[in-house]
Amino acid sequence: GGGGGGGGGGGGGGACGAAVALLSPWREVLDAASWRGLLARGILPKLAEGMAAFRVNPADQKLGPVRRVLAWAGLLGLEQLAALLLRTFFPRWLAALAEWLGQDPDWGEVSQWYCGWKALLLRPAPGLIDDATVRARFDAALHRINAALDAEQEPDAAAAREGGADG
Repeated sequence: GGGGGGGGGGGGGGACGAAVALLSPWREVLDAASWRGLLARGILPKLAEGMAAFRVNPADQKLGPVRRVLAWAGLLGLEQLAALLLRTFFPRWLAALAEWLGQDPDWGEVSQWYCGWKALLLRPAPGLIDDATVRARFDAALHRINAALDAEQEPDAAAAREGGADG
């Protein structure tokens, strides 16, 4: 089961791009605290609201809400972007991965899915990986994948040992 990761599903949305373009000039006019406040009051709640309906589905991924968040990556500070993703994306992403790993997945698809998501999130904001909590979520995913792979190989190793003992 389960399929590709980074591909498929809705675009970034024209309205979102227009809003980014409309607000961009204000970044130069406002001081840093006022800019962060504007984003925190006016933009982050809307992005979080959009992410509320987001579902991680390896078999049929719709990326619209995530692409809308990432469209703001250049204007949101890395701290604000990371906080939003840590609250609205990573818990669901890790839960979907755990569920998928329990269903005898195609390991090539799992690898492609992980790499696709990592690339999708880091392309517009490469500095995200420098955030310790974001990096910890990617590390947790790798740990779960490796643990599931090890668990899948355990029975084979045990059977080989038992078979050798009968010899």
